[in-house]
Amino acid sequence: MENQERLRHLESRRRDALGVAVVAKARYLALNGEPSSTPAAIERARTEWQNLEARKVAIAYQIRKLEELTEDSGPAEPVF
Repeated sequence: MENQERLRHLESRRRDALGVAVVAKARYLALNGEPSSTPAAIERARTEWQNLEARKVAIAYQIRKLEELTEDSGPAEPVF
């Protein structure tokens, strides 16, 4: 049961990371399309977006590994 709780926690973190990454990408695209944006501001926004994307990917990797571990351990014993 511990793996299921950890999986739910990771999935929640992935959803949060996805939302933040979408906002960061939108901010980057908005700055990139704005003529008055400085190159430094655009670069900071791009770096932030890429870092958040990397975090999202890392969480997805943890989920995949936990799912593989859960599958390898066989069917769970029924709890009555």
